[in-house]
Amino acid sequence: MYQEQLAVRAILGRPGGEGFAKPVEDADRGVLVGATVAGPPGGELLYALDVAVQAEVPVERLQHMIFICPTFHRVLEPTLVALR
Repeated sequence: MYQEQLAVRAILGRPGGEGFAKPVEDADRGVLVGATVAGPPGGELLYALDVAVQAEVPVERLQHMIFICPTFHRVLEPTLVALR
C-alpha cells in the first residue's frame, strides 16, 4: 500500500488531502483486478481504475502512463510502480 500527503490538494486550494490507493494485480496475467481508494480524491481515482480493470489494461502499460497534473490521478503513478 502506498500512502502520501497529496500535494496536489494544496495546488487546488483545498484543505486536507490524506488518503491512500491500493491497486490489486493478477500477477499471472499482469492486469489490475481491483483497487481500494480512500480519502477526498477517491471518487476521481476509482473511475480511472475501474476502466483499467474492465478493459484489462496491462499494469506495465499503466505504469508508463503520463498522469495529468495537477490532479489527484498523480497518486496512481507510484502505487502502480510499487506493484512490480
